[in-house]
Amino acid sequence: MKKLLLLLLVSVCILTGCEKNEQKTASAEVFIVEDGVTQDGVSIGDGKTEFTSTYSDYVIQVAYTDVDSSYLVMSIDKIPYDENISTLIANFFIDEEPMSEEEICEENEIEDEDLYSLLSSSTYLRKHEVIYRYLRFTWEDSVITDIDAGEFNYNETYEVPKLES
Repeated sequence: MKKLLLLLLVSVCILTGCEKNEQKTASAEVFIVEDGVTQDGVSIGDGKTEFTSTYSDYVIQVAYTDVDSSYLVMSIDKIPYDENISTLIANFFIDEEPMSEEEICEENEIEDEDLYSLLSSSTYLRKHEVIYRYLRFTWEDSVITDIDAGEFNYNETYEVPKLES
């Protein structure tokens, strides 16, 4: 229970105006994993040092694996690597271009809470190919025990193909 409260407190702090650092938007290559090794050279068996030195410029989301918890943004230096957690690097690709949630909202002049309505609307999907990609690391006792990558194609899921212009 204490872990969950701490996680909620940290996420509220982040979301309510803590100073933001410039974060990189991950390119398609970041989401490639072969034989338990990422394109950036992080592998199963690596620890905090390798992970933080490689991914410190990205937004990192964290969820506890031993309880039902959602992924929340957390500072890479504050992540409890010694606990059973999952860390996630993720972003959208709109027409094959990597974009953060903030960039999509700014470009479409919408608020954060309207993002998923936009990305799942048939009007938007007819004009754009929308893919959400993620790179997930599973941690146990300060060591990466699994790495997997995947994607969610909004056009296929909502059965709305992009129309050629």
